[in-house]
Amino acid sequence: MEADVPHFPYDMKKYITLFHINWQNTLQYRFSLVIYIAGYSLYIWVLLYLWSAVYREGQTVGNYTLSQLTTYYLLQLIINSVIFSYISWDVIDNIKNGNFSNFLIKPLDYFFYWFTVNLSGKILEALFVMMAVGLISIVFWGYFAFPERFITLIYFLISVILGIVLAFELDFCVGMITFWLTQVRTFKYMLQTLILFFAGAMLPLDLFPDILIRISDVLPFKYLVFFPASLYLGKIDNPWPSFAALLVWILIFYGLARILLIRGIKRYEAVGA
Repeated sequence: MEADVPHFPYDMKKYITLFHINWQNTLQYRFSLVIYIAGYSLYIWVLLYLWSAVYREGQTVGNYTLSQLTTYYLLQLIINSVIFSYISWDVIDNIKNGNFSNFLIKPLDYFFYWFTVNLSGKILEALFVMMAVGLISIVFWGYFAFPERFITLIYFLISVILGIVLAFELDFCVGMITFWLTQVRTFKYMLQTLILFFAGAMLPLDLFPDILIRISDVLPFKYLVFFPASLYLGKIDNPWPSFAALLVWILIFYGLARILLIRGIKRYEAVGA
């Protein structure tokens, strides 16, 4: 019998309970989370020291002041941890080891199940990351830029929230490819590197060569890091066209995720997994 794919929210209490349970589970691994953030903070610290040395030598980097570039990488630390989703690893394992069958009989929507799990983990991770950024900011206080207008901070927060949704959808779609692709982990590694590059997680996109900037403009990845960071730094005067484009990408990947899930279930049942 073909499984139904219920749509959210048909019972909010189940997802609230799931959120709470996953929050408690994440707390059990808080030491690992602290070690991860400490390591990433050290990486950011080294980068900030490098850029400081470059500017002390009288060099400049594009149209960024030292405080703007320092702020960009501090924001990158927050955004990378809060926005990027990695639930596809669990989805891949779920499908490959046959545990996906258990979800076909549960009164939960598979998409929103993982969205809830991802969100609960990200909120806790955000708290730890913001504490780490706060400590780094104290050391580099003179180099940290603050928004000139309060509305800029609001725009930034909206872009981060929408970025969380888009990043999850992208990652979920990658997990769904497991239904068709055997070596999906290799594909995941390759795509993850591509996304980080064109998201601006390694370097601000406006410092790229023109050809790469044009490529990034037609991809959705810049809305994950570069767009929110640029908003915070006041480099975008009118964000509404970009917000509209971001919402379009969210709708596109939500539709794609639904299609992949429905067809994936059919394929999964057809092979008797």
